[in-house]
Amino acid sequence: MEIIAQTDIGNVRDVNQDYVLYHKKSEQECLAVLCDGMGGHNAGEVASSLACQDIIQYYEVHDGFQNEEEVQTWMSEAIYHANHLIQEKSRLDKHLEGMGTTVVLALLKDGYIYISHVGDSRAYYFDNYQLKQLTTDDTLVNALVESGSISPDEAQFHPQKNILLQAVGVSDVLKISFYKQEIETGILLLCSDGLYNSLFDEQIVEILSEHETLDNKVSHLIEMANIFGGRDNIGIILMRDKGVVNNESDE
Repeated sequence: MEIIAQTDIGNVRDVNQDYVLYHKKSEQECLAVLCDGMGGHNAGEVASSLACQDIIQYYEVHDGFQNEEEVQTWMSEAIYHANHLIQEKSRLDKHLEGMGTTVVLALLKDGYIYISHVGDSRAYYFDNYQLKQLTTDDTLVNALVESGSISPDEAQFHPQKNILLQAVGVSDVLKISFYKQEIETGILLLCSDGLYNSLFDEQIVEILSEHETLDNKVSHLIEMANIFGGRDNIGIILMRDKGVVNNESDE
């Protein structure tokens, strides 16, 4: 499998609160985690790094998965473990009080991707020039869209679009999503809102369609996000199965 993870501070922020990590257990199994922190001073940066590192460490000591149900149970446990850790750190240091983070994690195992998330960091699946959003944002605006109170077009420019309904570290009870996707010839994209709030889906599709390495695709996505937005940190992870046949420029 191939995986590239990268963050960028963007054009406006003083601190990069996006954090990305991954760990390969074999060529058939890898876990990737992306977090977008929130909180004053450096608290968001602390929350996102704590969550990513804790989930990866939790994965490193795990014995293995026998079935899909075990994957889902473990993902929930891993997120709750990070949730309790951040809450404990917040209680011990008043400067970190109220810190939290989004989280989206993806396990690629034996040709399938398993995804869980909390917040508004997203997972997308790209294949055959089609980009499909797999996750559903835990935001007030998305709840308004689902209830029919506003349209998707209105949501795009809504003044409260960044209000989260839940986040790791600030919510005692979490509603944790779970998705399964066969990866086949496609690419998994994990990203923070700094990417999808800067680029339209069509722009992301154009870049992911290029005959380039994953590394070059990530660099191009960040470059374009900074050109067309850059008002927030940008976090990106791209994953694909090693067995995919492609016509990349360096091969």
